[in-house]
Amino acid sequence: MRKPLVIVIASVLLLAVIATGAFLRLPSLQSSARRAWKESSIADIAARVADPSWPTNELAHLKPQSTNDPSDDASWLSDHIILTRKGEWLAYANSCQKQDGRIADIFLARGSDGQWYYSTYHFCVGMVVLRAEEQPEDLATFTKTYFLRTFDGHSDNCLQKTWPPATK
Repeated sequence: MRKPLVIVIASVLLLAVIATGAFLRLPSLQSSARRAWKESSIADIAARVADPSWPTNELAHLKPQSTNDPSDDASWLSDHIILTRKGEWLAYANSCQKQDGRIADIFLARGSDGQWYYSTYHFCVGMVVLRAEEQPEDLATFTKTYFLRTFDGHSDNCLQKTWPPATK
């Protein structure tokens, strides 16, 4: 009697672990939903920056920085652009897994330096993590702080993981 009961309990526990693992499985970095989001976002960003007046117009919508408070995100961050203290900018798109469970965190951007960037840093919904930070000094600092890497602006290289960094 004891041996069958142990087998049943072990089987139930094993099934619970398998079911939980399937339920909590993270979406693939290469999922079709993530690829589709990437294609759409790159096209959107490219269209924005192709208009020479877009950066100026977008920056004009930012709140004037009257208090010299670098933590006032309304003066340097919108839904489409990140402005550094040195005047460099990133036209960006971001998707958090909490927004769409099929898409693992992804950030894509085109910088004022002409480079395309990507990251898997978790900025969260509405870039809330970045909104809690101070205005970045420059693109180099932002790139290092948030694990951005460059890519060619069209390949699937931007679907690779950048954050969290691999532990040694």
